[in-house]
Amino acid sequence: MSTSDELKSLGNKAFAAGSHEEAINHFTKAIEIDPTNHVLYSNRSASLASLKRYAEALKDAEKTVEIKPWPRTRRV
Repeated sequence: MSTSDELKSLGNKAFAAGSHEEAINHFTKAIEIDPTNHVLYSNRSASLASLKRYAEALKDAEKTVEIKPWPRTRRV
């Protein structure tokens, strides 16, 4: 069984190689293990945006900020 960090690393490698669906799968599995890790949602958001799946990407981006608020962001 992989850890969330191992899956995140695999997702990052897949993203860098342009394999965005594979990256999404790795980040999704990592989120199942560690649903409070904001980086996983952020990375999956980037992968989704790369595939022009903007609504899903926005949902993950919002979850990222929900978990770890960033003072420079604001709700519209």
